[in-house]
Amino acid sequence: MNKWEYRMNKWEYRRRVRHNKMSDDIDKRNRHRCAAAMAVCVLANIAFTICCAQPTASAYAQSADDVAHEVAQAACRTSMQWPLKHAQVIGEYDAPAKQWLPGHRGLDLRARPQDAIIAPADGVVAFSGKVAGKSVVTLRHGAETGSLTSTFEPAVTTRPVGAVIAKGERFARVEGGSEHCADGCLHWGLKSGGRDYADPSGRVRSMRVELKPL
Repeated sequence: MNKWEYRMNKWEYRRRVRHNKMSDDIDKRNRHRCAAAMAVCVLANIAFTICCAQPTASAYAQSADDVAHEVAQAACRTSMQWPLKHAQVIGEYDAPAKQWLPGHRGLDLRARPQDAIIAPADGVVAFSGKVAGKSVVTLRHGAETGSLTSTFEPAVTTRPVGAVIAKGERFARVEGGSEHCADGCLHWGLKSGGRDYADPSGRVRSMRVELKPL
C-alpha cells in the first residue's frame, strides 16, 4: 500500500466514524422526541380524565342530593297527622291473621262528644251515614298517601259526599256511641287500596330518611 492509498483509507475511516456518530446523535434525538411526545400524550390523557371525572362526580353528588331532597319531601307529603287534638291512644291496632278473623282494625283515641275531627291528610268525603247503627264518616285520601282511606266512628259531618278536605281541616265531630270502648272514644281505621287494613300509628310517626355513604 502506497502513501496515497494509506491516506485515502484513513480519510474514509474517519468519514465513516463521523457518519456513524451523526447517525447515533440523530437516533438519540429522535428517541428523546418520541419519549417527550409520549409523556405529553400521557399527561394529556390524565388531564382529560380528571376534567371528565370531576363533572361526573359533581353531577353524581348533585344527583344524590336531589334524590335525598325529593325522598325527604315525599316522606313529608305522605305523613299523616292525628285526627284529634292532643290525641291519646287507648286501644292499639291489632291486625287479624286473616281478613275474616276477629281483630282490632284501627286505633281507639280518647274523645269527648262533639270533639272536632281533623283531616289526617288531604282527601275527599267518600261516605257519611249509618253502618250497623253506628255513625260513620269515611275520608278517601289521594295518591300522595298511597291511596289510603280513613274511617271514623262515631262521627258525623255536615260536609257532603265529594267535598274536598284539606289536611288539618276540621271536617267532622265525634257524636254517638261506639262498641270499641265503654268510655268516649273515636275509632280511626285505615285501609290501603280500599281492602287491606293498616296501622294508623305508623303513618303519624316522624319519618327520617338516611342515605348510606357510597
